[in-house]
Amino acid sequence: MAKRRKDFTGDPGGLIGDTIFSVIKPIHKEGEKQRRARTYRPRKTYYAPIPRTSQKHIVFAKLPQAIERAGSQFNTRDLYYATRPLVYGHYDWEDGKALNYTYFANQLLTEYQEQRGPISGLWRDPRGYMLEPHTAKSLALGTREVAAYEFPEYTFDKVLYIEKKGELPKLQAAKFAERYDMAIAACQGYPVEAVRELFQQAEYGDYQLFVFHDADIDGYNIARVMREATRRMPYHNVDVVDIGLTVEDALEMGLEPEPFSRTKGIPRKLRSRLSDEAREYFVDRQERFELNAILPDTRRIEYIERKLKENGVRGKVIPPEGALAERRKEMYREKVDGWVEDIIVELLDTDELKKKMAEGFEERFKLQGAEAWIKAGFKRDDTQSWRRALNATLQAAYTAKHRDDLRDAVREYITEAAASEAEDKDEE
Repeated sequence: MAKRRKDFTGDPGGLIGDTIFSVIKPIHKEGEKQRRARTYRPRKTYYAPIPRTSQKHIVFAKLPQAIERAGSQFNTRDLYYATRPLVYGHYDWEDGKALNYTYFANQLLTEYQEQRGPISGLWRDPRGYMLEPHTAKSLALGTREVAAYEFPEYTFDKVLYIEKKGELPKLQAAKFAERYDMAIAACQGYPVEAVRELFQQAEYGDYQLFVFHDADIDGYNIARVMREATRRMPYHNVDVVDIGLTVEDALEMGLEPEPFSRTKGIPRKLRSRLSDEAREYFVDRQERFELNAILPDTRRIEYIERKLKENGVRGKVIPPEGALAERRKEMYREKVDGWVEDIIVELLDTDELKKKMAEGFEERFKLQGAEAWIKAGFKRDDTQSWRRALNATLQAAYTAKHRDDLRDAVREYITEAAASEAEDKDEE
């Protein structure tokens, strides 16, 4: 016969626990059942599961639409913002997952263009510039700027790339570009695609191409990238002469090395080409040499010049005989034109002529109506400035009404001046 609870003489705490558990036991069993259901793994079957669409495949699928949405001219970030809402709206895109810009710009766009060719209208922002010798012109090293650039004839026949923009002012002060008829290009670190495209264009024109860099893994690799194909530019192959700082030269000059840390390994293509000295410093010692350690800066320029001469740098530019014969005549005629103009100014006192004509015709041009002319010009073309609108109206008035009268007035002045000059000659 079972013992009745009222006759229980044991531990009252145990009795209370048993009573409570008897009440919640059904709830506990249901909870365990649901937990097992959540962790239940169906037995393997012979049917393959449907694979989840990768982030890359979704981006590739949406890129044509994003390119159309971005417009006719756009940069990488424009295309990123055009792509992002499209992939986020894809039914297979993981909730809460963000499209990383660096991954999109450096990895996905590179792979996409490898498979489908360059994206029309995509350009990259300038990240450096090139200085021409003798012309005082500079070229921003961006995709659009390089594509539109035309090398000037017989101005320079060499291009030097430097991995540090800070070196340009020193070379400018030494008139380095002018002395060697050499354009100098610079970015900060690795050359952008626009620089490599510029070098490709230059090679077609028989330009000598040089690169100057630090004595470290990145510096050595910059020289390699300037010459050889990469994923972004698989057909790049340019004859570039490496005049960068080497470990051997740094040791010979007594430069002090400095330690460095690097998370990435040495690129495979570069590792096999390292000298024993470079391998010792880059791999074993983890030390590098900065070109800025070549001091003073005049010594650095001397080093570049020595390297150029060792690698057969050409002399100054002189056009070939056929081109020179044509251009010397052009230059002669330009000089004669200038000399004749100077003589005319001297004989006729053109400053006085211009002043007299301006004063004589000011009333005819009715300048008090200038504001109305400007407003009318804006109605015709609202992109122009007030200066352009006023100039256009004055030109139209001269052509339509005053050209013949002004010509007659100038002719009369010249006739009188010539007669006066003849009288002075006779008196002498």
